[in-house]
Amino acid sequence: MRKDMSKVIVERPRTGRAWAGLRPGRTRALVDDDGEPIKAKGAREPKGREQKTKALNETLNPLKRYLASNVGRPWNKVYSEISEHLKPTSTVQQHVRDHLDDFVATKTRMKGGAVVVTPRFGGERALEDDWCLYYVHPRTGLLRKNEKYKRWNARRREARQRADAERAARMRVVDAKTQLHLLKGAWWEVKLAKIPERQAYTDVVHRAGLSDMPLELLYGRPGVYARDKQQLSKADMKALKLR
Repeated sequence: MRKDMSKVIVERPRTGRAWAGLRPGRTRALVDDDGEPIKAKGAREPKGREQKTKALNETLNPLKRYLASNVGRPWNKVYSEISEHLKPTSTVQQHVRDHLDDFVATKTRMKGGAVVVTPRFGGERALEDDWCLYYVHPRTGLLRKNEKYKRWNARRREARQRADAERAARMRVVDAKTQLHLLKGAWWEVKLAKIPERQAYTDVVHRAGLSDMPLELLYGRPGVYARDKQQLSKADMKALKLR
């Protein structure tokens, strides 16, 4: 691990002349390489030097690259090297150390022949359901890449696709007020109405015990309920190409 890794990880490139025309100011204390506060210059001190501004690199790409290059090595050794160059006495460097838990799942065990993890927040979960890029194998102690890792937008897209497929299997939209629903093994034509604000209403699908799904999920949109229903005949189902 390079000796200046602490500076590479926790600092963005310093800026000077590009910001010379801006009014100086800051919202947090400036710190040096060890995370200690930088003493402000006195009014009589020379102003010839450009201001050096440091910002915490929240992307932490150097740390990610270092972890990636050490996949397959014992985690204890990898962690020792990181700890050697990132001091817990430095606020900034300790902040970077804290990010390790976001990237590496260290609390792992085998369950049913598969690796499960216990993150900082939430209970135990399967490796494919966790957000970690890497994990420590519970048997070997080696740093491993989470091959089942998926980004948040990919997870959301897959969840939406599953929901769409599930809805398509049980529901067809005819128009704004008419839907066809597969309920208890039979197809029904369901007439929708807007939920009244100050008047009692009864959803006929719920009343008949055909579904206990929340209305918004059942009909695919909020603010409506089933005011009428009629079971489709075999001829209707054939004409509508329903099975």
